[in-house]
Amino acid sequence: MNNLTIKSGSSPELECCVQKKLQQLSNNSSNCTLGERLFVKQQLELAPFKAVKFSGWGDWEQDPLNNRSWQWRLNWLSFLSYLIAYHRSTGDGAVLDFAREAIQSWLDTYLKTDTSYPFEFIWHDHATALRAEQLVLFLYYCHEYAPEWVKRHCAFLAYLKRSLVIHGQWLSKDSFYSEHTNHGLEQARVLLLLGTVLEGSLACKWQQVAVRRISSELTFSFTDEGVHVENSPAYHVFVFKVFLGIIKDYPDEVLGGLAKQFDQFSAKALSFITHILRPDGRLPPIGDTEQLPTSDAYGDMFGHTLEYQYFLYAMSQGKQGLVPPALNRVYANSGYAIFRDQWPSKEHYRKAFHLIAKVGCSSRYHHQQDEGHISLYAGGEDWLIDSGLYNYINKDPVRKYMRGRPGHNVPMISHANYAKEFEHRLSAWQVVEHSETAPTPYLTMKLGVLLPVKHVRRVDFDTETKVVRVEDKISSDDHQQRNITLHWHFPKDKRILIEGNQVIVTSPTGNRLRINFEGEIPDNLSVVKGRKEERVFSCVSYKANQVEPSQLLRVMFKERMGLQVATRFDFDLADEQIAPPAGRGKTSVKPLATLLASLQKNKSVHSAILGSHSAYLALARMHRNQGLGHVSLLVDESEEYSVTQEELSKHNLIDRVTCYPLTIPNTVQEDFNSAALQEVKEVDLLIITGTGFSEKRLTAVLLITLPELLKRMNNSGEVWVSNSLPEPLRALCETWSTRTDLRVTVVTGLDEIVTTSQSFTKSRRLINVLKNLMSGK
Repeated sequence: MNNLTIKSGSSPELECCVQKKLQQLSNNSSNCTLGERLFVKQQLELAPFKAVKFSGWGDWEQDPLNNRSWQWRLNWLSFLSYLIAYHRSTGDGAVLDFAREAIQSWLDTYLKTDTSYPFEFIWHDHATALRAEQLVLFLYYCHEYAPEWVKRHCAFLAYLKRSLVIHGQWLSKDSFYSEHTNHGLEQARVLLLLGTVLEGSLACKWQQVAVRRISSELTFSFTDEGVHVENSPAYHVFVFKVFLGIIKDYPDEVLGGLAKQFDQFSAKALSFITHILRPDGRLPPIGDTEQLPTSDAYGDMFGHTLEYQYFLYAMSQGKQGLVPPALNRVYANSGYAIFRDQWPSKEHYRKAFHLIAKVGCSSRYHHQQDEGHISLYAGGEDWLIDSGLYNYINKDPVRKYMRGRPGHNVPMISHANYAKEFEHRLSAWQVVEHSETAPTPYLTMKLGVLLPVKHVRRVDFDTETKVVRVEDKISSDDHQQRNITLHWHFPKDKRILIEGNQVIVTSPTGNRLRINFEGEIPDNLSVVKGRKEERVFSCVSYKANQVEPSQLLRVMFKERMGLQVATRFDFDLADEQIAPPAGRGKTSVKPLATLLASLQKNKSVHSAILGSHSAYLALARMHRNQGLGHVSLLVDESEEYSVTQEELSKHNLIDRVTCYPLTIPNTVQEDFNSAALQEVKEVDLLIITGTGFSEKRLTAVLLITLPELLKRMNNSGEVWVSNSLPEPLRALCETWSTRTDLRVTVVTGLDEIVTTSQSFTKSRRLINVLKNLMSGK
């Protein structure tokens, strides 16, 4: 232990994993407010829980809110971030004294204990990791922002450093490591932090262990479809961000091949978030998920990708980004299907249909008994709903209900049970058949989770008629008669009316749903709601620790040897709740010859060309011969710039064309030097072709430079986009141009004068082609 020392805060490897985090948490206004409440008002508010009266440090096992998650937050010292931010705001050394008293109290009480201690959150797998991180950040904060305070508390800080070593020893133990869980990932992440801030052979070993574990977690955590295995959209986002943070916080020499390993699935993981987000911009409360918006933490890493533009469209509800090219996604290996009727424009975005089927679970963590569940959002509101998270207190009757089958839109089947061994569930579901093709996507799943029953559920969605059809086939080989009850949960604001064998569900918005049954006729239809003491009939939790009543439509079939029935959901939406088909804006399609002829009428045209290695000579010659104006040529690299300058000089076009070399970074994490564009202004015509670039390279070029170029165009400027551009890139150009109120034209025939060769030897032929086009030949 004695050979371990703490690195200086100025060490370059600590820039992201320590210094940037300190800046973020110390400048966070919410942290500052919570710190003031604790220090000044003596109110301990461990967000997102309500405040409790602070009674001094020492009672670390208290449970004022009867909630394990509150105790967990207290014992990983989450409040230290609040006190750091409050001190940063006030400079009051007494705030650091207050934090020191808390740390000293916890360490004096528990540092010499071990996992045999009866209170679970002392050496809890996740709490231990997060507490170690808090102590690291507090230590570096004091050295950076309170050097005089540090001089007065050398003995305490030496004690804190010793505690970090003990935390590192715990985290490095294989027996303490919660392998292949989000807790284990957090343990490995913080062990990497400790191995980085500490110096010595043991720290190097911790670093190696941490990287090896993170690599293993990365392999396990996501399916080959890029979906996190812990059965919850919220944990997909959380774990994805943890990995993202690791890649951003540490240099390649520390991570080894982790960055490359992360790249193999990261775009798919971001795409899953795009599709799972509801039309109201929130995550669906499937599994242990709160129905809350998600944040954008992806721009730095993915801003140069189309996947990020698609995510922006979903997250911003059509206000930013690009319309995703796919409506429907079936993740057959991950257990999800997501269907939509359209990606509407921002004005109508919330009115879209959004159907999610949860087919099966992929790991033990955060699982619920939701195999076959269906959630349905339409016309700006919820219809079929899931139960949500509520809390992590497994003895709570509401939590039991929400994790069990009664809390989901799945059949309840008598004389059938889950296997005793959990592993059975991992292989007891299968996507048998599916189609993502609009307008009629569908999914057929085969479920064997309830022994000895076999359940086949097919979900069809007709996007034109707005009809969802769910067919259930239930059978077994034991010849046992069973009661089978289909469960369909609705929000409390819906009015459910049973008329014979038809159900009418109406909303205060004017939307209406008719439910009919095809095949076998139900023996009984009934509605229950809410809870009565320990009995829970139908409840939903949209946010952690909050619950409200919902309604359950029970469709019962008594004493059946098997069942085959289709439930048909027909929607009749109010006119104002229907999203009209999204248009493509102001874009028109014209042949090149027509457009070139129109240019002759304008004698002062400043043209810019992006994405071509060959057309510029023909364009420049035309500008000179017709007296049209000037050409700005944007080329990719400095080497190409030299060659281009030679060609312009050879053809006596140097006075008509200004060439600007663009150094385009491979990712948006690298700075784009926009100085080359400073003189490119008051552009009348921007021409974009794909020639001379690979699609991946052109994507980066457009994503990084196009917003800047569009700012430099005249209000009456035009954008010509080659029809041969890949559809996603053409959509990118069209969308961004129309958002800046510029006229966009998709040009056919442009590539007849643009060769895919990077050679300039064919320029004379290109000029002749252009002349012929202009003369109508």
